[in-house]
Amino acid sequence: MVQTSLQIYQLKKKKTYSQNWPVYNKYQTEEKMMFLKILNNAVDALEIPYQYAGGRPHYDLSDLIKCLNIKVFNCFSSRRTNYELQVAYGMEYIKCLPHFNTLINHMGNPEMTQHLHRLYKILAMPLVDIENNFAIDATGFSTFNKNRWIHAKLDWKQVKDFKKLHIISGVRTNIITAARVTAGKKHDSVFFPDLVRQTSMNFKMKLISADAGYLSRQNCNVADDLGIVPYILPREGVTTKGKGSLAWRKMLYLWETYRPVFEKYYHMRSNVESTFSMIKRKYLPYVRSKSDIAQFNEILCKVVCHNASVLVNCVFELGIDLKNLL
Repeated sequence: MVQTSLQIYQLKKKKTYSQNWPVYNKYQTEEKMMFLKILNNAVDALEIPYQYAGGRPHYDLSDLIKCLNIKVFNCFSSRRTNYELQVAYGMEYIKCLPHFNTLINHMGNPEMTQHLHRLYKILAMPLVDIENNFAIDATGFSTFNKNRWIHAKLDWKQVKDFKKLHIISGVRTNIITAARVTAGKKHDSVFFPDLVRQTSMNFKMKLISADAGYLSRQNCNVADDLGIVPYILPREGVTTKGKGSLAWRKMLYLWETYRPVFEKYYHMRSNVESTFSMIKRKYLPYVRSKSDIAQFNEILCKVVCHNASVLVNCVFELGIDLKNLL
């Protein structure tokens, strides 16, 4: 059968999605100012005490957390962030303007790490009633060589120059509910139990989808014990023997018997790839910091900025009331 030019055009035409342009325009134009307000109120909610032990007064840790996230949000160097910090200072979100060397030094402050973890979780809480389905995966951020993770992740010699971000994100809004930063050569699967347990503490998880890298009976058991249905892609030829794991047998049975149903829920995993794309396009696919701790903290700042940006979008798109954060 000869196809007409119209039919050929329709076959080749790329699938597109409708866009609510008034909402999109509102989000884009107001995001930066709303980010500052959300960040300010979220950091204040941490209630970090100011510790002064005598001598020359040092900067308030809360102020430094705000400044570092403003730096990462704008994708500027520490020197070029000065104007953005002046805006925050004029709006009384920070109490003083730190020197750019102070920002560089405190990005490597180990004390920052725990507060950044608490911060992105606070930012995820307004969506606790919206997100029930989640996906887990990991991606790499380059350090000095600026090579792309997609080209280096299968090369054992190159991955050591990367830092790896392991996350669980909601499949509807792409909010990150749990994260872990490691060296690039760390395997994904071992972080599944901890990330799932962290998320389940705050969210009512119904299902978790993951690629074959997370396939194990232990991970299936962890999900099942928490009342979560695992959709982890099995490899061809994998045995259905549970070896004591009923969750493993149930998942493999669904995969073998009802493949379309399994694939429908498994492919929710694609949304975590969208999350990584959002972070890397907006906040760069590499880190500027030099030390390991500073690189870990810089990546966690990207997570904080991403969650704040998601909240701004949800205000306009879903009508979320942020209550104390705005």
